[in-house]
Amino acid sequence: MLKEKINKNILDIVSTIGLPVCAGVFFVVWIVNLLKHPVINFPLIAIPIIALYYFSGNIYSGILIFITIITGILDIAFFIGHKSEAQLVFFECIAIMCLYLILEMYKDKHIAIKNGFFEEYDTLNMEIILKESATLENKKRTNNLLRQAENFRKISNILQSFQASLNEKETIHKCEDIVYNFIGKGSWKLKKYKESDVFSFYVKNTTLPLMIANMSEDRRFPSERDNNKLSLIAVPVELNSVFWGTLQGTSYLKDFFSEEDLRQLSLLLGTISAILNNFYSYKKLQILAITDGVTGLYTHAYFSERLKEELNRLQNNNVSLSLAILDMDFFKSVNDQYGHLAGDSLLRQIATLLCSKFRKTDFIARYGGDEFAFMMPHTNSKEASKVLEKIRLVIEKERFFLTIGSLSPVRIKTTGSIGFVSLSKKNPISEEDIIKRADVALYKAKQSGRNRVAEYSDE
Repeated sequence: MLKEKINKNILDIVSTIGLPVCAGVFFVVWIVNLLKHPVINFPLIAIPIIALYYFSGNIYSGILIFITIITGILDIAFFIGHKSEAQLVFFECIAIMCLYLILEMYKDKHIAIKNGFFEEYDTLNMEIILKESATLENKKRTNNLLRQAENFRKISNILQSFQASLNEKETIHKCEDIVYNFIGKGSWKLKKYKESDVFSFYVKNTTLPLMIANMSEDRRFPSERDNNKLSLIAVPVELNSVFWGTLQGTSYLKDFFSEEDLRQLSLLLGTISAILNNFYSYKKLQILAITDGVTGLYTHAYFSERLKEELNRLQNNNVSLSLAILDMDFFKSVNDQYGHLAGDSLLRQIATLLCSKFRKTDFIARYGGDEFAFMMPHTNSKEASKVLEKIRLVIEKERFFLTIGSLSPVRIKTTGSIGFVSLSKKNPISEEDIIKRADVALYKAKQSGRNRVAEYSDE
């Protein structure tokens, strides 16, 4: 590096002054000094000429060689009478010419080495640049992979802590927490589709995500300009390839969301859809597990679980509870005459009738083959008797249609017997005992001629 700087500075001086001027000056000095000490001055003057030669280009080096040859011939001719000095000058010229040749060879070799060095330097520099570029690209990919791994780790941790629930609001709220933990900013809502939601309506009809940088300048949703939320992003959520709703993120700042956020959401939508799908599947399985397949009412097992809960509530609070069992009169004759399919049809119609007559707070279940059980919280003996008598009369007056094969529907009438028992906090009782008492009351109704309501009594 130091030599290159020196060479460059000398070349700058020479190019500024001019090689011909320098050569002329040295030549004049040479001729003047030849008159005094030619043998000594010739090599002394030749040395700076060699220096100029070494640092000059091809054209100027040729000129200097030509000048040296001419002056050497002139020296020899000048000292022709002094053979010893002439010979000495001649040998000096030969020596300088050899030095020129050596320098020329060195110069060419030096230039070749220097050119090779710069080519190798350029090659290595290019390789370094390529390596650095590859390193940066690999680093970027590594960071992306680490970020994705971190995101999936977050999702995995959240999913591991996620507990199946029959509460839809709780499930949706947990999904919103997942999105916030994944994206790390904004306010998020998972919304089931409603036509009144203009953003969900837009996303459903366009089937495209929606991203608004400044709500106050967006002309598509003029009704939403007055709210304080300026940035919005909404993506479609599907369940089994059917549009379910939208995942919406909002912020009070402009240009809050980016394309990167949209890309991250696209990765997250599959997880959200899976959570919702699992929730609805789990809910459906739970309903199927506690629902009778024929009537659609709750099963005997689930009725027993709810009865335990109501009895515990009865002991902790000053409330009343009534339990009743309905048995269809002569139901076996329907199965014998019209078949079991007709019997199932009759049970479904009775179940529908019962659901329409009881309160939403009451609990109805299919207790057995042709038996139905009713649990009526906050209902005393007198209230229960009135409700059950109305149920008995409705069944008695109703005409039920039975489809029998390809024949025309058959209309039949039927009745039911009901036995019930009412409890309060004053008389604690177990689940088995209250069922036994309701059975005793039902047996009493049947023994009294059927198609009637009977209450359990200790007498």
